[in-house]
Amino acid sequence: MATQRLRLVAPSGDRVIVDLPAAAPVSHVVAGVRFVGGSFGTGFQIGPRGYHDFACTHVAPGKTRERLVVHGREVVVAEADDGQSSLATLIGAYHELMTVYAGPAPHRERVLALFGSLRIEDHVGGMIVVPRAATLLDPANEHFVVVVKDHGSLSIPAPRHATALLPEHAGAPTKRGEVWRSDSARSFVLGCPAGAAEVHLADTTVTTERQRLDWLDEIGVTWDQG
Repeated sequence: MATQRLRLVAPSGDRVIVDLPAAAPVSHVVAGVRFVGGSFGTGFQIGPRGYHDFACTHVAPGKTRERLVVHGREVVVAEADDGQSSLATLIGAYHELMTVYAGPAPHRERVLALFGSLRIEDHVGGMIVVPRAATLLDPANEHFVVVVKDHGSLSIPAPRHATALLPEHAGAPTKRGEVWRSDSARSFVLGCPAGAAEVHLADTTVTTERQRLDWLDEIGVTWDQG
């Protein structure tokens, strides 16, 4: 079976290769990272260009409240129409870095301080987002979500969190590793020699159960921490 290979750059700068059957197109890829320090913690999502507009149209409909500039990049602040949440998103050349606030849009100084505390590099394969040294922030976790049309999705944690996913007993062999069924009938844990993923099969009539399981059998996840 022909293979497509995704070469992704994680927020930390580490690389991950995801091998998938070529016949099933990838719908989208989103990365996530969370930073903590003392009692402080905040999470970010990294999506393709247009990610902010999609969220403000389809996820939490809202309107732009302010536009700022941080490190030469535009940051757009939007507030949901119901006032229950707000978004602040830095627009890069290839990707957008978004964080979510509870309630109305925060004051501009708070947004400027948050994005100003980060070092950001945007590449075709992904956006690197790390705290500046003086902030005393540390990354708590990072992951990718890869969605494949009519087949399912993969949640891929960073290597230091991957081992917590894997059961102690042996799984069923796949082409590139082994797999365990989770509590849900449509969820699996995939273990590969240098990576792991939670795989959720789609609930659809467009593909058969056999097609989705064959797709799962071909997946490979390989982290390169350089």
